Amino acid sequence: MQYNYLLKYKVNYTNKRKQKIFSTIENAINFHKNYKHHILENAYIEHYEILVMELDIKGVEF
Repeated sequence: MQYNYLLKYKVNYTNKRKQKIFSTIENAINFHKNYKHHILENAYIEHYEILVMELDIKGVEF
C-alpha cells in the first residue's frame, strides 16, 4: 500500500480552489509553507486541507 496526500487550497488572488498531490506529508506541508506565485509577489494560501489517499498499485491491472 502507498499513501498519497492531496492538498486542496484556496489562494488570495482567485476564488478557484486548486489542488496538488504529493507522495509525502512533509512535501505537502512544505508546499503550503513556502508557496510563492511565479508572477504575483503578494500571493499566499488562505485556506487548505490535506486529504490522505491509500492506493494499492500492485493490485491494479491495465
